[in-house]
Amino acid sequence: MLRSLTLATLTALIAAVPGQAEIISVELEGFEVPPLPEAEQTRLDALLGVRQIEVLSTLSPDGSTLVVAVSSRIFTEDRSLHFLNLRTGALSDALALEYDMVSPDLPLRWVSNDTLRFVQQDPYGPWEIISVNRVTEIASRTQVYPTQPEEGEILGMAPDFSKFALRVYGEDEDTIYVVFLPSLRRVEVAKLPEGLQIQPLAWSESGDQVALVMSSGEERRLYDRTPNTPSLAKPVVQDALGRLDPVDNPFHQHSTVRVFDFTQSEPLRLELTAPARGSDTFAGASLSPDGTRLLLKRYRPSAVAGREYPSYVFPESAYFEVYDLAGTVLDTIAANALRGPTESGGQFLGGDRLLFWGTEGINRHLHVYDLSQRTLTPLPMPPGSVDAASIVTSEKGDTVVYGFSSVTQPPELFALTTDGASEPRSLTTINEAVTSSNRVRMDPVSFTTAQGERQGFLIQPADSAFPPQKVPIVVWQQGGPGFSMANEFATEVEMPLNLLPNFGLAVLVVPLSGREGFGPEFYRALADNQNFGQLDLQEGAEIVRQMIQQGWTTADQVGITGCSYGGYYTAQFTSQYPQLVAAANPQCSLLDTLTEWQLGYSSLLSYLVGQTPMEAPSAYLQTSPLYNAASIRTPTLLFHGAEDFLQVDVARNFHDVIERAEVPVTLYEFQGVGHSLYGSGHQPLAAQLQIEFFRQYLQP
Repeated sequence: MLRSLTLATLTALIAAVPGQAEIISVELEGFEVPPLPEAEQTRLDALLGVRQIEVLSTLSPDGSTLVVAVSSRIFTEDRSLHFLNLRTGALSDALALEYDMVSPDLPLRWVSNDTLRFVQQDPYGPWEIISVNRVTEIASRTQVYPTQPEEGEILGMAPDFSKFALRVYGEDEDTIYVVFLPSLRRVEVAKLPEGLQIQPLAWSESGDQVALVMSSGEERRLYDRTPNTPSLAKPVVQDALGRLDPVDNPFHQHSTVRVFDFTQSEPLRLELTAPARGSDTFAGASLSPDGTRLLLKRYRPSAVAGREYPSYVFPESAYFEVYDLAGTVLDTIAANALRGPTESGGQFLGGDRLLFWGTEGINRHLHVYDLSQRTLTPLPMPPGSVDAASIVTSEKGDTVVYGFSSVTQPPELFALTTDGASEPRSLTTINEAVTSSNRVRMDPVSFTTAQGERQGFLIQPADSAFPPQKVPIVVWQQGGPGFSMANEFATEVEMPLNLLPNFGLAVLVVPLSGREGFGPEFYRALADNQNFGQLDLQEGAEIVRQMIQQGWTTADQVGITGCSYGGYYTAQFTSQYPQLVAAANPQCSLLDTLTEWQLGYSSLLSYLVGQTPMEAPSAYLQTSPLYNAASIRTPTLLFHGAEDFLQVDVARNFHDVIERAEVPVTLYEFQGVGHSLYGSGHQPLAAQLQIEFFRQYLQP
């Protein structure tokens, strides 16, 4: 049954008894719910008030100022721009930028201590180069646009604004140009066939040199769920299945790096292709400030057990190489901390050092590499996670500014000298109120499964004992699969690391097979030998049983939750182990792999399952929670957006199958919401529903 929620139906939900089920439509304006006790409501409001900080600019020439954006993680439209004084920590409003900045190419660049310059596409069509003086609040605009019909996008501007890269869309392939200013002369530098993507461009400090990296990309229209006739014969599917010989694999053959030097009469200085350079594909680049050396991130393809050929679209690990412009490899950096294919990166720190970031285990930290000594040194940082999107370095490379958070540290900006001689210095206190309301403790944990030792952490209320004794514990899994599960601050229902423990419900975070940060074998384990839908679930079941055996919790006190792949994991877990957990909260969940292959991410499912549904329908049935839902006996709370690319119709059917077994189940269908509730404004409601649900079913 589908109806809007009233206070009466909410009261009935909270007092649910076996056999009750409902599909509740949550309209855009939401609805009121009975508040938590006053002290708890105050804490919830404070925790959900956490602000996100984005670094938008380079450091000013005198090293004193950054432009930052501060936004609500609950109401993302609540966003303001500020000048941050790094010496005092003071924030001042950047009103001139508020009026002029729409969709800038980042970073904004300081051309003096008072003047910023950036490029963006005007909402009405032309591209604009805008200069803003923060003292006079005067702005100037230079418009750049084609005089003939042409569609495209700016890919990046040279640091000195002497030229920019432009992508012009074509029917079968796109063309990449470099446009010179003020002459408007343009030089073609690459063609981009369908199925490939261009990585962010790397420029030298003068703008005379630029590096382009072309690599494999996700399927086109991946999130557009109209039938797009996925085909077994598509190269992306054949690659994912391990059936495409590298000599015929376009994602291998067309992986290319080009470096141009526009001071030369023949600008193309260097061209590298994966087949000619050891086979591994290219993933990203950084140029030294003087443009004479090149840092390349490279991908090792997945060598999946049981498949004839490797997959280049789904690599298993990464490493880095340094080249000169003659194409000579000067150094190779293949450290454990940098192996993660999606969450590692690097850039030059001046001429003889490199700054790297990467996830190792449950932490995402910064490292400095000395090219002359060939040593990688971790910078002194506490446990937690760097925000890789908010990293900026000083012109000399002696200081790095970065966003950072952990379970015990809400997001703030920090500064650190890159010689490693000092501890991090806090630059902001934007989330000071959140810090005082966040009363949790975090303890490292380890478990032994049939696959080996698994490391993670347990988050509990601050006054809890460790190890715990017979307490409610909610097992959480991240979306993905593939992404790391790192120590970071989060109060969203999709990632309730700091939400549930502040209300008496411990959260267990243990990265299982298929996650980044533990090496290539660990990372590709779900695809090996057709382990998808089984291996990480078996590990999770072993861990839950060990917690019960050790007396940490009881069978009546274990819950499970997650969004996207975490929602899949939650739903599949309760279908495979119907008696092992007492409450489940699948969110924005993949529930039907057959439908997903036909309408969505056919290549990823082909990679994970190792076959297509036409060849192995039983494998897709076995790995779909929807077709195993009849065995579920766990009280279930479902969150799903009405506009999610993972169709809400499937979530409704999943709900109905559980209802037929007379198991308590409720589906909240959030109108106008896409994939997850993040930034939708429904977080306060969903947070309270999640807390109440687990409190109801995880009592001693």
